[in-house]
Amino acid sequence: MLQFAIGNEKRVHDEVDRPWYDTKNGIAESLKSLEGLNRLINERHTAGYERKERLNEFHILGRYALDTCGNCSKASEVIPKDFLPNIPDVLTQDESCAYIRKHAGKGFMLSFTINGGDLPLPGLKCAHCGTSWNIQNCHDTVVWHTTEVFPLTDFVGETLHSVKVVSRHWKDAIYRMQSDILIRNSKHINLLPKYPKPEHDWQKSIVKNEHGWLAEKDGISDDYVIQPGDEGYFNIWRYYHGTCNRDHLRREEERQFREIFEKAGFKITQMNALSNEYCSCDHCAPWFTVGTGFGLIKIGWRKRVIKIDWNAMAATLKACNKLPKKSIISLFQNEDVTKGENFIHAWGWEKAEEYLSRIHAFLSEK
Repeated sequence: MLQFAIGNEKRVHDEVDRPWYDTKNGIAESLKSLEGLNRLINERHTAGYERKERLNEFHILGRYALDTCGNCSKASEVIPKDFLPNIPDVLTQDESCAYIRKHAGKGFMLSFTINGGDLPLPGLKCAHCGTSWNIQNCHDTVVWHTTEVFPLTDFVGETLHSVKVVSRHWKDAIYRMQSDILIRNSKHINLLPKYPKPEHDWQKSIVKNEHGWLAEKDGISDDYVIQPGDEGYFNIWRYYHGTCNRDHLRREEERQFREIFEKAGFKITQMNALSNEYCSCDHCAPWFTVGTGFGLIKIGWRKRVIKIDWNAMAATLKACNKLPKKSIISLFQNEDVTKGENFIHAWGWEKAEEYLSRIHAFLSEK
């Protein structure tokens, strides 16, 4: 993260005989479209990292900082565009500091985080709503990175290069293959010992190719011809608008919680989303209150565990004189997890379903 205070320090800025990507006019022209912005970022990165050019510093669109090395960073926490909507699209760093100091006063500490690829490519579509971005809303992205294995049936007889070229044009996400894990096929599985004469205990259980993966080190190049049964390993970056991301998280989490409650035997009367009580970041889903017929249970993820909280349900049962003499938490006396009188932490979906099943069975007996 880069930080700088809004002060009076002056920096050297020279646009004489500079390339278009390092002048105010050239940058302003590029900001007319998302395609132009992507080209600008790529040109500056190439200039800084490959040609070792020392670049001028700019603040653009009230949200991004372009540094001397060719990086593009995105403003975090305090966003100039949010509290100064009329801030010019292109300012030198000194001009930006002066503008903010004039229109918002002193004392601001701006923080910028290296983008890390959250600027969408032209034509890329939101994985939730299916619409793409433009220069006005290109900052509104939440990115999820996953790895997935796909069958390459449609590419049989074509080269691996063709797979890479075609996948780079898919618009629902960004797909990239990597050199150290490329192609999998069951016919490549080899369960012979990798170390026929093991010198260490850990070598005894290692086989040559347990899962059938091949990589560049195994001779898989772009000229490799895809065979029947081949699968490809892809890094995938899916992009969402901010509101789409929240809606996607809510829907997926609600679906999975509904499923485990129903499998546990509960008849759900209502499900209401509420703010995550552990983390408010873009990648943490909301929590839920779930109406069960016995009362409300609050449930949600806390990092790697699911918190199940039946405090409201216990209060309802007590008010109706239906609270069992044996406490619900006594059902989990042998569970070595964080727990309290009216809550318990479950390590994952299966454990959460198991704990809910115990609670449902216990209450149904009464």
